[in-house]
Amino acid sequence: MYLPRSNGARISCDVIYQGHRMAVLENELLSITLLLDQGGSIVEFRYKPLDVDVMYRAPWGMRTWGNWVPTTSNPRGNWMDHYPGGWQVIFPAGSTASTYKGAEQGMHGEASLMAWEYEVIMDTPDEVALLMRIETQRLPFRMERELRLKRGSGALQIRETVENVSPVEVHCMWGQHPALGEPFLGPEMVLHLPPCRITRSAGGEDLPGRVVPGTSGEWPYLPGRDGQPVDLRRMPPREQLAADMLFAAELEEGWVAACNPQLGMGFGMSWPLEIWPHLWIWQEFGGTTGAPWFGRAYTMGIEPFSSIPGPELPGLSGAVANGTASAFAPFEKKSITFNAVAFAYEGNLQRITPDGNVQWQDGGKGQ
Repeated sequence: MYLPRSNGARISCDVIYQGHRMAVLENELLSITLLLDQGGSIVEFRYKPLDVDVMYRAPWGMRTWGNWVPTTSNPRGNWMDHYPGGWQVIFPAGSTASTYKGAEQGMHGEASLMAWEYEVIMDTPDEVALLMRIETQRLPFRMERELRLKRGSGALQIRETVENVSPVEVHCMWGQHPALGEPFLGPEMVLHLPPCRITRSAGGEDLPGRVVPGTSGEWPYLPGRDGQPVDLRRMPPREQLAADMLFAAELEEGWVAACNPQLGMGFGMSWPLEIWPHLWIWQEFGGTTGAPWFGRAYTMGIEPFSSIPGPELPGLSGAVANGTASAFAPFEKKSITFNAVAFAYEGNLQRITPDGNVQWQDGGKGQ
C-alpha cells in the first residue's frame, strides 16, 4: 500500500475496498486499518515486528453494505449480518435488541453500522491523527472519535466524545468491542485483569460452556460445569467447545491485557473507570453450533463498557432498569481518552498504565 512517507507515523484515507472507504494509520510497530463506511471498525490491528494481526476475522469475510442483501430482516437487528470481526464502537445501545423511549435499537446499537465523516487533523512524521464523526438517528446523540498514533509507539490513543443534542435526558450504553482471533488467540494465551469481581451470564445454559451460568466470584476463578474451578486466565483449545459471556465489575483499575508467550507478544487496553466501570468478556470457542456461527468461531472479546445488560429486560432498556445505563442531561457532553497497545512479551505483566504503558514484574519489559 502506498503511503505518503516511508518512515515515521503516516496515514492514508484513500483506500477503497469493495467500493467502501478505508483508512490506514501506520508507524514502525503498528498497522491499523479502519472501515470508515461501516462503523469506523478497526478490522486490522497488526503488530509489525511479528507480522501478527490480533483482530478476529469473521468466517464469512467482510460483508460490507451493498455486496450482500439479507433474504429477510433480522429481528435482532442488522449487526450480526454485517459483522466483519475486528473492533467496533458500541453505541448508543449494547447487547440484544430493545426499545427505549419509543426508539427501537437493534443488537449493539447504531454507531457500528453507520458511515462516519472524517478528516485528517494531523499528518507529520512524529504523529498522525484522524477525527471521525456521526450523529445517531434513533437517539439524539452526536459522537466524535479521535485516533492518534505517534512515531515509534505501540499504543493507539483514542478519545471519544458523546453529546446529547436534545433538551431531554437520554440514556445510552457506550463501550468498545475488540474481538481477538487466531493466531494471536489460542490455548497458550493468558488473560490478565486487575483485582475484580467476575460473573458468568445466566443465559446460554443450552450451549456448551466451561462455567456454571449465573455464578460470581473473585477473578480469576469461577465454578466449572465439570465440578472443577475454571481458571479464566487460560483459553481452551479449539477441540474443547465452549461459549461463555462474562462480566467484570469492581475493577481496581481500568485495564486488560492478553499475552501470548509462545508468540512473544501481547495486546491490551487501559481506560478510566469513571465512564466505563465494566468489562465484558465474550468467549465464543466453537460452542455455538447453530446460527450465526455453526461452530466456526474461535474468538474472545475484551470490551470496556459503561453498562451491563439486565437479567430480565434486554439491551438498553435492561441497563436503564438495573441502573447501569449512562445518563446524559439535556445537551450534556462527556469525553473519554483510552489506549490500545501491542507489545513484545518478556516476563510477568503487572499492569497497563492509564497512558498505555506496559509495566512488568521481575524486571521484565515490554515494547
